[in-house]
Amino acid sequence: MNRQEFMKQLEQLLSDLPENDRQDAISYYNDYFDDAGAENEATVIQKLGSPGRVAATIKADLQENSAQQGEYTERGYRDGSTPDVSNPLAKREAGSSASRRKNKFPAALIVVLIVFASPLILGAGGGLIGLLMGLLATVFCVIIAIAAIGTGCLIGGIAGIVASVGRLFFSPISGLACMGLSLLALAIGLLFIALLVRLIFVWLPAWFRRFVNFCGRLLNRSKKEA
Repeated sequence: MNRQEFMKQLEQLLSDLPENDRQDAISYYNDYFDDAGAENEATVIQKLGSPGRVAATIKADLQENSAQQGEYTERGYRDGSTPDVSNPLAKREAGSSASRRKNKFPAALIVVLIVFASPLILGAGGGLIGLLMGLLATVFCVIIAIAAIGTGCLIGGIAGIVASVGRLFFSPISGLACMGLSLLALAIGLLFIALLVRLIFVWLPAWFRRFVNFCGRLLNRSKKEA
């Protein structure tokens, strides 16, 4: 007898069972043969016995009072308080119960972790927000300071040049000194204005892109770990 003949006879012998129970039993023993492999079919059939023996065991396990009382089966005495996991139907019920217990435990654990970790999460989130606000305020103050220094030097330099031109006619030495200082102030003002332009249009966008990329890498790493 090969596998095909064995399963065909078993299906015929179980034809009087409800459709769900019959399909569960057939699927279980088909999986049993698949796990063993085609080269071990003869060994599996010898271990299971005849199709009639397997069908009788399945039907005995499905009797109405099998869950309350012990009984003698072809596998030996089985206590009704302990499910027979060798039966595919009992194995399915036991697996479903265990799966439900496992599904409830992680959900409860997640809720407990969120409750206890919420102060830490809120504290860390508040700290990060405070750090970002401090950095933004510092950058804003630096921009204002650079703009103020550059503008002041430009205005002072231009005013000094105008004043030094008038002094050249009355005191050439004093006028030349004032002219030199005014040109120096004008140069410093232009330098600060150029620095301000570079900071706003080059450095800040580059730093912002790096920050966004860093946050993106952190999120991707968190998703991969999850």
